[in-house]
Amino acid sequence: MTTTPTLAVAEAANAIFSTNYIPVAVFVGGTSGVGQAMAEAFARQTKGFAHIIIIGRSAAAAERILADFPKPGPLKTSSGWAHEFVQCDATSIKSVRVACGALRARLGRINFLVISAGGPMANSMVLSQQIPEGLDESLAMRYFMRYTFLKELVPLLESARKEGQHAHFMTIQGAGFGASIPTQDLGLQEAKKHAWNFTKGMTPVGSLFFAYNDGLVAYFAAEHPNIAFTHISPGQVRTVGGAISTMGWLFAPLKWLFNTLKAIMGTSQDESAQYMLYALLDSSAERGVFFRGSRGQVISSHVSDVDHKGWEDFALPTAHKAGVFNGFTLKGYGGSDATVSGLIHYTEKVLGDIE
Repeated sequence: MTTTPTLAVAEAANAIFSTNYIPVAVFVGGTSGVGQAMAEAFARQTKGFAHIIIIGRSAAAAERILADFPKPGPLKTSSGWAHEFVQCDATSIKSVRVACGALRARLGRINFLVISAGGPMANSMVLSQQIPEGLDESLAMRYFMRYTFLKELVPLLESARKEGQHAHFMTIQGAGFGASIPTQDLGLQEAKKHAWNFTKGMTPVGSLFFAYNDGLVAYFAAEHPNIAFTHISPGQVRTVGGAISTMGWLFAPLKWLFNTLKAIMGTSQDESAQYMLYALLDSSAERGVFFRGSRGQVISSHVSDVDHKGWEDFALPTAHKAGVFNGFTLKGYGGSDATVSGLIHYTEKVLGDIE
C-alpha cells in the first residue's frame, strides 16, 4: 500500500533531485496556477541550471515569471541552460502543432513534459462554446490539445530515454475517479444535454474529461513502455481564476458551495506544486503508467515489459473489462483496452480533419 506523503516529505524528496545533465522541462500552462508554481519550483530546485520552457498565451505573464527564476553563476553561463517562453493558443490544434514543430526542430530531447493548461473554460463542469476548428473549447483544452502535445513531442521524450535520462509526461486533470470511457457519443454532445441529469443515469461531463486523460496515458504507456506517463489529480487548489464557473443555473447554489469549500479547504498552488513535483521527479517511477492523487501518492500503476508494444489481443476477455490495462487491474482506472482503442481511433479521426 502506497503511503500519502506529507508536505515535508514531498519537499524533502524534491530537494534531493539532481542530474548530471541539463534537464529540459516543458510546462504547458506555465503562466498561471499549478503549472506556474511547478515551473518556479523546478527552477529553484535546479538553481536555474535547466532548460525550462513555459508555454502559454500571455507573454507579459511569462516575462514576469521568467525574470524571477534563479540564474546560474557566471561559470555556467555558456553551459546550455535557458529559460524561455513559447506563445501558443492551446485551444487551436493548428497552433499546438506549429509550436510542437518548432520545438522538435531545435530540441534534441525533452525530459519532463507537464500539461496543466485548462484555458478560460477550465473550471466549467460542462461543455462550452465551439471554437473555429469545430471542437468544443473545454474538450479541446482538457483532452485534444493534450493528446496533440504528447503525440507531437513523444519522440523527444524517447530521445531523452535513449540517452539514459529522465523521460516523464504528466497531465494534471482528475486521476483516480474510475470514470468509464464511453463507446458512443465520444464527442459528448448527448452527455452535454444531460450533464447534470442524474435521473437519466448520465455521468457529469467533467468526469468524462478525467476518463479521456486516463485513456491518454494508458495508450501512450502501452506504445512507449520505456517512458513514464502520469495522470494526476491536483485536488482543490486555490488559484487565481480557480473557481468553478459553469454548472448551469439550476445548480448555482451547488456551484457556490463548491467554490466556498475550495476557498476554505483548498491547497495553495505552491503547496500543490510540491506534490506534483514529488510525483514528476519520483525515482521509482522511471517508466510505466501511473495514476496519482492530489498529494502525489500512487493510486495504481503498471510497468509493461520493455519489449511490449501496443495492446493485447482484443479477443481476450480482459480487453473489454473496465479498469483493466493490458490484463492488469488498476484501482481508480475506468478504461479498458477496447474503449481506449476506440477513443484513440476517434481522436485521430477528429484531429485528422483539422488541417
